[in-house]
Amino acid sequence: MADLILFRLDAPLAAFGDLTVGERRSTQNRPSFSAILGLVASALGIARDATGHEALAAGLAMAVRCDGLGAPLADFHTAQTPPQRRGRGFATRKEELAVKADLGTIISRRDYWTDAAFTVLLWPNADSPYPAAEIARALNRPKYAGFVGRRACPLGRPPAAKVISAATVSEAFITYESTLAPHEARLKTRPRGEDIAFDPVLVEVLGELAEHRREMRRDAVLSRARWQFAPRAEGVARRQEGV
Repeated sequence: MADLILFRLDAPLAAFGDLTVGERRSTQNRPSFSAILGLVASALGIARDATGHEALAAGLAMAVRCDGLGAPLADFHTAQTPPQRRGRGFATRKEELAVKADLGTIISRRDYWTDAAFTVLLWPNADSPYPAAEIARALNRPKYAGFVGRRACPLGRPPAAKVISAATVSEAFITYESTLAPHEARLKTRPRGEDIAFDPVLVEVLGELAEHRREMRRDAVLSRARWQFAPRAEGVARRQEGV
């Protein structure tokens, strides 16, 4: 039996960064490892430029169950940056835009999911700097506000984090649902996607999920301060009845 942290992730808007090309900021269809780590770090009070992110990443493995994914939403931003900005300071934005030059106007697109719903499982291994109970407590009473991807995506409901003792990943998800109080129960969502994504190491230890395919994502934290991420293998299993 292992002590696991399970919590829900419900949000009116959610975005999980993908590789960025040009002016489009696309989103994947499930939370990235770095996004979940950022949420946990915020709850624990670890500043964004602190060094604690790397130790936190080394001490956790993750599985994510997709409970609902609403319609995609695109948002467009207009940005203006004078070419003379580099190497020059401006006291105000008005002063910056007053420069007599091409303002370099660009339109960028940001993609989101609406009414997103996931259940997240975290396994603190022997290298974890925080025990399961402390992480769950922090998620329920966070020191800093958490976001579901971008800062424009606040949580729609409290995460209802709980520590569950389970022998398998499937058992952990089933047990978590059975422990939720009526006011914590999942809101009805629009089903879309039946996958459970997981860290292969987690399944090697707890088992019970048959890998359907394997994907590579660049979301393993190398340095949060320098915004550096490495490729990470992620297994995907088809969701089974009752899990």
